[in-house]
Amino acid sequence: MRKRATHQDGGADVNITPLLDIVFILLIFFIVTATFLREEGIDVNTPQDSEDEPDSRPPPALLLAIQEDGFVRVNNLRVIDPGSVTPTVQEFIAREPRGVVLVSAAPESESGVAVEVMDQAADGCRRACPVTLALQEE
Repeated sequence: MRKRATHQDGGADVNITPLLDIVFILLIFFIVTATFLREEGIDVNTPQDSEDEPDSRPPPALLLAIQEDGFVRVNNLRVIDPGSVTPTVQEFIAREPRGVVLVSAAPESESGVAVEVMDQAADGCRRACPVTLALQEE
């Protein structure tokens, strides 16, 4: 008696391509419809009607106007070079602790001078007071 040879094909092959397609479609659906983070907006502090603040005047300001020739005019009174902005701002902050510094640049002035004046103004007030840059109108 001869023994019969049995062939084992390794079982039935299962095609998983349609399954992967369905998984990816579901993944895309959940990504599109899901809300992951709730983004916060900017806190806006609006002025409130209260009589607790009798002093509603704006803080004193130091105006540093950069001219076309590279010099800086301080409060339209005197002219200084850009290298001596720090002591001027320090003197102003010593007199007015709540003061702000406004830097105004002429349209034809060099941007490097404006950056230097802004840096020196920030160093002069020890980065504790606001320093704002504006462009002069022609």
